[in-house]
Amino acid sequence: MSVARPASFLVHVSSSESREIHAFLLDAQTGSLELIEVVAVPGSGAPTRGNIPLTWGGDNKVLYAQVRTEPFPLSAFAFDPASGRLRLLESIDLPAPMAYLSVTRDGRFLLGASYDGALLTVNRIEADGCLSTPCQQTLPTPPKPHCIIEAPFGGFVYATSVDGETILVYRLDEASGRLEAAPPAAIPTRPGSGPRHMVFHPTLDRLYCVNEHAGSLAAYSVDRASGALQELQYESLVPPDFSDRAMGADIHLTPDGAFVYASVRKTHAIAAFRIDPGTGLMSHAGTFEVEAYPRGFAIEPTGRFLLCAGQESNRVAVYAIHPDTGGLSLVGRHAVGKRPSWIEIAPAPAITA
Repeated sequence: MSVARPASFLVHVSSSESREIHAFLLDAQTGSLELIEVVAVPGSGAPTRGNIPLTWGGDNKVLYAQVRTEPFPLSAFAFDPASGRLRLLESIDLPAPMAYLSVTRDGRFLLGASYDGALLTVNRIEADGCLSTPCQQTLPTPPKPHCIIEAPFGGFVYATSVDGETILVYRLDEASGRLEAAPPAAIPTRPGSGPRHMVFHPTLDRLYCVNEHAGSLAAYSVDRASGALQELQYESLVPPDFSDRAMGADIHLTPDGAFVYASVRKTHAIAAFRIDPGTGLMSHAGTFEVEAYPRGFAIEPTGRFLLCAGQESNRVAVYAIHPDTGGLSLVGRHAVGKRPSWIEIAPAPAITA
C-alpha cells in the first residue's frame, strides 16, 4: 500500500572527489533528512577538481551536473516523481569545465561559466531536457569566471570574473538565447575583492555579491533599463585581524528577501545580514560557525532551514533559521560523499513508497 509522505523538499548534494550525488528528502516541518539514493556522476576515473555544479531545469524535471575533468561531460538526469530517483538521460562533452551552471527563466537555455577556461557557454535545452550540441555560443571572459545568472526581470545576464575583478553584463535575446555585451559591459569591483557568486533580491532592484579574495559582501543597485550596477554597500565577512586569503564562497537570500547569508571557507563560517525592505541595505545579524570549509550551501523555499556542505568534513548540516534574528541553530548533520561542494533544493512532488 502506498502512503503519501509529509510535505518535503528534494535536496541534492554533489561531492567532487567521490563523483556522486546524494539525494535526500527534507521534512519541511522538522528539518530532518531522509536519504533517497546515491547517484554516480558519469566521468573519468579521476576525482573532479573543485566542485560538481548542479542546476535544475525550469520545471524541476531534469537535473544537470558537470564533472570538471576531461572530456568535461555534462550529465542530464530525469527526475521520477513516483520514486524520487534520478535516471540518466544523456551525458555530453562541453568545451571546458564549468564552475557554475544555471537555466534561464523560461527553461530554454543552459548557461555555464568556466573558471578554468575563462569562457561562458549557452546551450539550448530540448523538450525532453537533453541539450542541443555543440554549444550555440561561447564567449571569452576575463580570468576565472565563477557565476552566471539571469536577472529575475529578464533581458540581462550577469557573470563574475574573480581575477578580472569585474561583473560582466550581457543583454539576453530571449528568443535565440544569445548573449551580447551590454553597455556598460563590465562593472569593476573593488581592487582585491574577487567577485565570485551573486544573487538578486526577490522584490527590490538589488544584487548582492560575495567576494572570494577579500571575504566581503557587496550590495548593488540595478538599473532595469541598462543593466548597470552601482555599488551601495561593502561589508567584511572576516574578523578585523584576519590577514589570510579569505576564500569567500557562496551566497543566498531567504525567499522573502529579509536576510542574506554568505560563507567564508577559511573561517568555516556563514555571516548573516538583515536587509532593509525599503532600501536593500544590510545590517550585520551575526556570524555562525558551520561545517568545515563551507563551499556550498542553500536555503529551502520556505526560508525555515539552511543546509551547508562542509567540503572538509564530508557532511551536510541542517540549520534552523530564526525568523526574527536570522540566527542559525543546528538541527542535524548527515554524511555525504567526499568533498561535497554544491546543494540544490527543490519542492518535492507527492513521492510515495
